[in-house]
Amino acid sequence: MDAASFEDLAGRLYGLLIVLEDRPGAGQAQLLHHFIEVGEYGLALEEIAGALAQDKIAITDQERGDMLALAARMKIGDLVPYALGFCPQAR
Repeated sequence: MDAASFEDLAGRLYGLLIVLEDRPGAGQAQLLHHFIEVGEYGLALEEIAGALAQDKIAITDQERGDMLALAARMKIGDLVPYALGFCPQAR
């Protein structure tokens, strides 16, 4: 991947965190920001999904779709889809 692709991934992850930031908690959000800052994009996405799943936090179809698309793009395996399976549909 080139630098522009990494910047795009970081931007998408930051955007996702902005939308979800109040749901996993402030301390968790800071850690997730750190993972993105240091370029651990796959870990950041897995941790976002895990934090949401742990507390069974509701997410929208758009949020779910965005996270699944990022996971597929990064080719990080089945952890994100599995974790999101514990998140109910937001209304």
